[in-house]
Amino acid sequence: MASAAENVVRDAGASAATVFLKVPGTPELHAAAVALTALGAGAVERVSLDDTTFPSSRAWQTGRVEIGDHVEITAGHPNLTVCAPFPLEAATAPIFSQTRRFGTLTAFWVRVGVQPTELERGRLATAAASLARDLDRLADAGMSMAPPRVPHVVAVQGGGARDERLASSTAPLIYHLHKLAMLLATAVHTRDVADLAMERVMDGFQAKAAVLSLVDGDRLRLAGAAGCAKEFVRTLNGSPLARRMPETEAVDRQQQRGYAAGDTRTAGRLPEPLSDQDCFWVILPLLAGQRAVGTLSMAFGVGRGDIVAGQGTLTALATAVGQALERTQTDAAQHALADDLQRALLPPVLPQPAGVVCTSRYASATSGIELGGDWYDLITLPDGQVVMVVGDVQGHNTAAAVVMGELRSGVRAYATEGHDPGVVLTRANQLLIGLETDLFATCCCAWLDPATGRAQMATAGHPPPLMRTADGRIESLSLEAGMPLGIDLATVYEVTDLQLDPGTLLAFYTDGLAGVGCDVDPEVVSAAFDVPGNLESVGDQLIRGFSKSPPPYADDAALLLVVYEGPSAEAQRNVHQLRIHRRDLQGAQRTRRLLREWLAGWELSSMADDEELLVSEVVTNGLVHGDSDVYVYVRKYPEHIRVEVRDSDPHLAQAVTVPREEDQAEGGRGLVIVSALASAWGNSPSGRGKTVWFELPMPDVHGADA
Repeated sequence: MASAAENVVRDAGASAATVFLKVPGTPELHAAAVALTALGAGAVERVSLDDTTFPSSRAWQTGRVEIGDHVEITAGHPNLTVCAPFPLEAATAPIFSQTRRFGTLTAFWVRVGVQPTELERGRLATAAASLARDLDRLADAGMSMAPPRVPHVVAVQGGGARDERLASSTAPLIYHLHKLAMLLATAVHTRDVADLAMERVMDGFQAKAAVLSLVDGDRLRLAGAAGCAKEFVRTLNGSPLARRMPETEAVDRQQQRGYAAGDTRTAGRLPEPLSDQDCFWVILPLLAGQRAVGTLSMAFGVGRGDIVAGQGTLTALATAVGQALERTQTDAAQHALADDLQRALLPPVLPQPAGVVCTSRYASATSGIELGGDWYDLITLPDGQVVMVVGDVQGHNTAAAVVMGELRSGVRAYATEGHDPGVVLTRANQLLIGLETDLFATCCCAWLDPATGRAQMATAGHPPPLMRTADGRIESLSLEAGMPLGIDLATVYEVTDLQLDPGTLLAFYTDGLAGVGCDVDPEVVSAAFDVPGNLESVGDQLIRGFSKSPPPYADDAALLLVVYEGPSAEAQRNVHQLRIHRRDLQGAQRTRRLLREWLAGWELSSMADDEELLVSEVVTNGLVHGDSDVYVYVRKYPEHIRVEVRDSDPHLAQAVTVPREEDQAEGGRGLVIVSALASAWGNSPSGRGKTVWFELPMPDVHGADA
């Protein structure tokens, strides 16, 4: 394919040519081979077959040669001006045989307003037809026609002076550097940067081996490796910067280091059948300003003169990757800080009052240090009644977060005083206006008496909660929508009375869950409510839909799910809870003792051994790794016992089933036991932290299953 592209460049006088192949199962063409001269334009590597801006798409659809020019293409895709900063004309011929459609062949000419001549188009079509016959034979022989991850790039030698030949030899390196720089500009996570860099180095620069490491305090941490001996990778990961080795010297001196084939300082880095005599190594410090943030080590086969000639390209590669790593690491640190601050303003752990089951979710759509104004709360009153609140302060900044914190505190105070939802909102409105801020807020407040199922609700410009009735119907409650908080001091908020049946589910949410100015999609809600399992699964399904919201409509989303189980006196008999302080060394032992007593009270002592083992593992995991108070909830259902353990650590627990090299290798081993013995288990975000839960079937249910 590269030869076909090279022939087009020579025969048709083009500056560059690209062979595109159809990606199986997708409506896309990906570049498989590129031939270019020193003036070669940077080709687009991925083309949608539905985007007729590109002549490649039109040629695939029509089966004939199609023309495209710089103005036409960049008008539809302004971001592509960096691919070809100078005017060009393009023509594409389909690569079709009698029985197969492989892709397209595109040629580029650097010139203004002069379309490809009939002769140039004819030579392009002839080359495409010849390539189609060659690919047909290869396909008949069983060779895959899927395009590679990164196209193979060749330079078309002009046969002129030495400087021209040198420029041509480094053209593929410059091409891949250019493409990598474009991709790094849109990378969001450090993992993305590492993956993109490793892919281009191995497949584009055609390194024999490569390893990327990051400076982490006084050590190097592995970020990516390919083609390296396992022992070398293990040695590099976690190496102190004080240890003398090529990577640490590159960081210390902030200079590119080169090691000839057979150098003892790079011995043992390559797996068999490669030998230390086969490759030379280049170690690049990844620089961001005056600081090295990591290293990129690459091994190349002896005789790669283009690498020796392309020192400037390697320096640019190190700078591009280093700056991208610095940016993503800074963004990640800022986002983590914002997330911590945001969660600090939300309830650490939701209470679990008798007669009510609840869970919550919060998903941020902001990046960097921005904060949102969404909040939720669940308040248990001294008489056992429950108040549910969800609200949204205008804006995504520190001011919105501060106002949100003050409103949440005020609403909690007014609700605790025993006021109905209408009065709570009226006073919250007065509070916000008294803060003399330009921000306004929406809020929905509900009150529930678990003993009777009687409820009251009021809303200040906020979407009413969704309700799934006990018989499975989904309703959007019709509430009198008052003015948002902070607008009119004289606003009075109407209260709506409801009677809830046992089994009713209420979903309080902010508009980020649906999209600004939109209603929640009833089909999405219905699908989420029908998820088999428990309330945590419903919450996961609903918030998952939020994460798919496309920008610029994506907004923060807060979700509070509440199930009314029935009269609290009845529910009290089937619910037990316990709080363990973070430094309580006897917490796990006390939990086991109380659990045995609770099971005995339910006449389920035969379940005690398994229940004690699992709860001990989960509670210990929360105390050790969560570094927070731990809350244990045990609920008896007709067919199973459910145990929930909540802590304030937002990192979800994972069961570890294979050995790990990290310092925290023991973390997650106990969850393997939970996974093996429980009929169901999982963990989900909850409040500021997470909930780890498991279920064990009743003895009679277990026997029936057997």
